[in-house]
Amino acid sequence: MKMRWGYLQNRGDMSAYIDNMLANLEKLQALRIGTYSELVDQVGSREQCLAFLQRTDFDFDQLVQTLNYLLRWVFPFKNPVREFIDPDRVIEANYLDLLKQHKIGSNLDLLETGRTNAGRFQLSSVTEIPLLFVTGIVHRADISRLVYVRGKTVKHLCGGGYDTLEKIAGANLAEMEDRMDAYYRTLGKSLADFKAVIPLAWMIGGAQILPRVLKE
Repeated sequence: MKMRWGYLQNRGDMSAYIDNMLANLEKLQALRIGTYSELVDQVGSREQCLAFLQRTDFDFDQLVQTLNYLLRWVFPFKNPVREFIDPDRVIEANYLDLLKQHKIGSNLDLLETGRTNAGRFQLSSVTEIPLLFVTGIVHRADISRLVYVRGKTVKHLCGGGYDTLEKIAGANLAEMEDRMDAYYRTLGKSLADFKAVIPLAWMIGGAQILPRVLKE
């Protein structure tokens, strides 16, 4: 299953957690709950949660574990658009103001508005921001769907040449380590300085299993 080769690939220390989560998801599937949204819709309030537990005989601790998994590993975090621009460049600061004027304030707003070619073209037209910049920032927002990835990490990945989710998903780990190390050295650092905070194998595994939302 995807959990075995996604974010937690090659993590033997997480095998018990993976096995537990797979068992929880299989139980939900047996209850004909096949999507995350179907589960969330049924346990959205305290009353709904109690009714769900009584109706299904699903274990409370297992439900909490499953919802915690969704929160931490599935649903994207909401990040402000300012994390995806260079504040030292006046033109990009101006673009940020224009996006805010059109109520584009987060990565999720960018993805909702610019997930298609037509949407990106329309956003470029109404804001008068160049299409190339709009496309780039939408891709940065897409990368931020990776778990625990925020603007600073996106900036580093893009600096190493991995500026789309597809490039990360298709990366060879050894080659990616070499390219990222070369990039880090332009900052006076090395791969070792970032290995714990930007685990590349983890990034590749996550990018491979994320549903694709951008359309070219």
